Amino acid sequence: MMDEVSLFCGKHGISIPKMNEGYSNGKSKHKRSNISYLHHFHVEVFYAVIDLALQELNNRFDVVTSDLLLGMASLSPVDSFANFHKDRITKLAEYYPSEFGDKELRELNFQLDDFIVYAQKCDSKFLNLKRIKDLARVMIETKLDQT
Repeated sequence: MMDEVSLFCGKHGISIPKMNEGYSNGKSKHKRSNISYLHHFHVEVFYAVIDLALQELNNRFDVVTSDLLLGMASLSPVDSFANFHKDRITKLAEYYPSEFGDKELRELNFQLDDFIVYAQKCDSKFLNLKRIKDLARVMIETKLDQT
């Protein structure tokens, strides 16, 4: 794909900057800043796009929906539970007061601490899981659903 972009730019006389060169904001061709094109891309472009996307998500989802989505995402087993976030999972549980009273929420905190250590370091069955249904299957196989 990069080759296609390079060919297109060459064909249409569009220069492709080297990312480690100094960034020029276009006002003066001779005046270069101490900022590289890569830094400019990260800060001025990438972060601005991420901010717009985040604002759009915040406008579409209320706090409860966001908490539920973040809690579910925190349960994802991808990359050895890279998105694991105990507080978000606990917040998710708080939306189910008939299932999780104060005592159960305290226990859940301890159980989540134990679980993440076990899943990441003690049992290879938890490695390379991709979906929550895979996590549920392994938890049943290892009888962790009964604790």
